[in-house]
Amino acid sequence: MATIRETILKVKPGKQKIIPLSEVEVTGYRQEAHEINKELRAKGIVAPDGRNAYTISKNKYTNSMYIVNNLSK
Repeated sequence: MATIRETILKVKPGKQKIIPLSEVEVTGYRQEAHEINKELRAKGIVAPDGRNAYTISKNKYTNSMYIVNNLSK
């Protein structure tokens, strides 16, 4: 099984990855995405409109977590 960091970084620019909530702990993914975003901002890498490079969102209705890469291709 890949680490949380590897899972987040595998998402290609402009794409999203959907993971069932039963398989993951959302808080850990959000914390890791925050750290990755801080590192990328320090290097000067940001998504269009100054957004974070990676976004983690949870949808209770579909019972899924979304990892979104906001960087352009």
